[in-house]
Amino acid sequence: MDYSNGTESEVSMDSVQLVAGLLICFPEFSKIRLDSKEKAVIMEISVREAPEKEKFEEAERLIEDSLMLYHNIEHTSGGKLGFTYENFSLQIYRDIASLSRGEVGLIVSLLKEKFADIIITDEVRNPDEDLIYMQSEMIDHRIRFLKENKIPESMVGVREEGRVMVYDNDLI
Repeated sequence: MDYSNGTESEVSMDSVQLVAGLLICFPEFSKIRLDSKEKAVIMEISVREAPEKEKFEEAERLIEDSLMLYHNIEHTSGGKLGFTYENFSLQIYRDIASLSRGEVGLIVSLLKEKFADIIITDEVRNPDEDLIYMQSEMIDHRIRFLKENKIPESMVGVREEGRVMVYDNDLI
């Protein structure tokens, strides 16, 4: 296994911190999965009901077009993107190689704009602003670190009642 820029435990810890950081900074996410085989992140937003087909397709086109424009502005290349609905969950699949914190923020904003009426958000009372700022600043660093290293294991993070928990995906 190639951990040229860090040890396996450092890479594993950055993986855990990335999953937790995304859940902390974006309360819209109910679950984040990090897939070590695909070197991808799957972000899930829980919804009260299935989105209307037309509205879902419109959101899909908007996300694709917006990300293409975002990558052009940032002078980066886009990567693998998937947007699906399954079991009361909007799922966004992105490869780590082209992901950034700004892109995640854009995706969340677009989905909130389109589906605000059905998104279930775990509202945190009195959020620790310093913690959120620190986690937000570290997301890009963790993504960059994982781009350069093999993700050692798949994991899943969930948000429940204001808490964030991260597990080895093989245990679930």
